[in-house]
Amino acid sequence: MTAVTVAGLMVVAIWLVALKKRPAYPQALQEGWQSYIRQGMLSGAKLAPFFIAIGYFSNAFDGSPVALALSKVVGPNLSHLSWGLLFVIPVAIVLLALLGIHPLVSITLLGQVLLTSQVTIPTLAIALALNVGGALSYLVSPFEGAIVLISDLADVPPTTVAIKYNGWFGLWFLLLSTVVIYFFTN
Repeated sequence: MTAVTVAGLMVVAIWLVALKKRPAYPQALQEGWQSYIRQGMLSGAKLAPFFIAIGYFSNAFDGSPVALALSKVVGPNLSHLSWGLLFVIPVAIVLLALLGIHPLVSITLLGQVLLTSQVTIPTLAIALALNVGGALSYLVSPFEGAIVLISDLADVPPTTVAIKYNGWFGLWFLLLSTVVIYFFTN
């Protein structure tokens, strides 16, 4: 994580030095900095309680009897799927999103259950499949904020945007992602 932070700071520093040669640099830098503070950094603070709650929920679920029971049931029943889990995991997250369960919650729950069960595929493959499921659920769930906004702007129901407009792309995304994950982690 430190390497990523240092690399990001280096890119920003190089970019700022390169921009300094432009005539409108001081004014543009001041406006950009103020915009970032008002709209970027401070607006992200609204999501902080949500992520803290997910962390508490994940920690509480990890040691619960429900998690242990699910691990004992899910492991033996899904271990025969082997690499087929790469397809099942995203589909399960999308189905849970269609039922109204937030993708971060379902990713947390499924991830903990799958990683503690006797599944034979690598943990990296499970993590990537969970990410694909999260992306897909944001793409095809009619409860997603962007889907609702687009449906309002297009004056169509959210299910039309989620399924009709994004459905085929989501299906191809799922299939191609499954193949890429398989070849990347196998």
